[in-house]
Amino acid sequence: MASRHLDIACGKCGTFIVRYRKEGSGQLIRLYLDKVLQPKSLAALKSSGRKSSLPVLACPECDLHIGYPMEHEGNRLAYRMIKGSYKKSSN
Repeated sequence: MASRHLDIACGKCGTFIVRYRKEGSGQLIRLYLDKVLQPKSLAALKSSGRKSSLPVLACPECDLHIGYPMEHEGNRLAYRMIKGSYKKSSN
């Protein structure tokens, strides 16, 4: 399965949010913390261990909510992305 890097930006103000390694084709539904490349502060949250300790993923400039914390199969921490709240571009 091929992977590609995506830059995710706020859909409202365009501020950079995260660089992500996406595998496969299709929409970005879940943003897995173990595939976050930048910023390091967000990538480090994967070691927090629990969904309840994750903050809502929001734009640092305009505070638009981009994603909500979730646990996927096997307690894998991720954010469920809010459709239309972000823009993505491939590198």
